[in-house]
Amino acid sequence: MKKTLFFVLICCFLGSFTTIAQNDVGTLYFKDGRKLHGLAKLINGDQVKFRNAKREKAQRYHFEDLAQVVINDREEPSTYIYLEIRKGFFNVVRELEIGPVSLYVLEQRGYSAPMYVGGANSQMNMMHSNFYDINNLYVSKGNSGEITHLGSNQLFSKNFKNAASEYFSDCPVLVTKIQNKEFKKKHVKDIVNFYNLKCNEQQAVILKKNQ
Repeated sequence: MKKTLFFVLICCFLGSFTTIAQNDVGTLYFKDGRKLHGLAKLINGDQVKFRNAKREKAQRYHFEDLAQVVINDREEPSTYIYLEIRKGFFNVVRELEIGPVSLYVLEQRGYSAPMYVGGANSQMNMMHSNFYDINNLYVSKGNSGEITHLGSNQLFSKNFKNAASEYFSDCPVLVTKIQNKEFKKKHVKDIVNFYNLKCNEQQAVILKKNQ
């Protein structure tokens, strides 16, 4: 019983640590033109906790009121926006590439709830919780293009090669690279960058010739 209680406390500590441990320098850009610069972190999937400086009282802002949030949480600052990834469903995503084709990632991390199984003498034994780290990839064409899911880092996500080949079918040279596995899922930023720099340029030349 003491071991179980100790384990529960450790899990609670780890869960709380992931939610309160880090505050990075960030800037909030509001839809009404306001801007706040201070310390920020994402919380609850659709909000950001912000404070002007350490030890000052934090305030929460919902992404519905924000145009974007820029946080220095990696080697390069990350830009987060509120995106309708499918009709009626919005999520906070991180921008990876912006251009004729834009690339976004929906990051989902945390600890799954512990499971309980029956044991001897009708006692319930708690199984450990698991950490999950899921990155879903989304792309869009144009400023207001339809959002398309290209897959995720999970084993049972959709076939990336087929999904990417279909999405970039207007650029045969890129499709060939994808089909030949010169470009794989781990190269998704390179794929989008290739399309924006090479394919888009070729299409502009073809369009100009046809005019």
